[in-house]
Amino acid sequence: MDLSISNKLHIIKNYKILPKQNFTGEEDALYGSIWSLYYRVCEAMRSFILLFENKRYYDAFVIAGHALESCAILSYIKDCKGTEEQKEKHNKYLSSITLGRLKACLELEKDLSNEYSWNAFVGLLKIFYPVGLSIIKDNKNSKETYEKAIKQINYRKGPNKEKIGLLKRYFEPIKPSEYIKIFRENIPFDDHDDFNCFYSKYCSYKHSNTLTPGSSFEDYENVSFFENSLNLILGLIIYLEKSDFSPYIK
Repeated sequence: MDLSISNKLHIIKNYKILPKQNFTGEEDALYGSIWSLYYRVCEAMRSFILLFENKRYYDAFVIAGHALESCAILSYIKDCKGTEEQKEKHNKYLSSITLGRLKACLELEKDLSNEYSWNAFVGLLKIFYPVGLSIIKDNKNSKETYEKAIKQINYRKGPNKEKIGLLKRYFEPIKPSEYIKIFRENIPFDDHDDFNCFYSKYCSYKHSNTLTPGSSFEDYENVSFFENSLNLILGLIIYLEKSDFSPYIK
């Protein structure tokens, strides 16, 4: 059914968000991540509506891409054959983002002599250690290699660039293309060409690719460009409505 822009906005604004879940702290981190990603998608859709209705179309387009990536990560973790595979995917996701934070922390200073830098590094390493094995490069002797890597990295002395080099040598985080590909296979609607086109444009804008054509407010007269983002958000709503969240609801 061909909907008008106002009808599409009405559907997005009236999407009923699932109730907030309360956690005691004893649950598996998998559950917290799933709900965190779900609500991140919902908050992005709210921001999208606010921006779009105020004619901030370029910003709305970028926020739609953020919603897409968040939903793709949610799908990567949630849409698996069983709990064990979900935990495996979650560990890869958590270790990958923590690895990125570790590198960012180390890049801020030349070494870890500063107490704040050291405390931040230790805190991140505590998060990384239980899950980091999932992204180790050496699959043959993974446990042995992993313990060796952690021992070398968990050392306060020495320049940070050496620790960054060790992180790059031993670990390979999941790439966005990996969970985007899986989400493309999981979406319950046949609109893959538009999906690919949107994501390509979004990445170009997000990374400030100077070869990407700009987007001005006047472009709204040629509404097809901005309708791509509306159609994408509608697609995310279809995915969320068809997803089974009941195993994670208390």
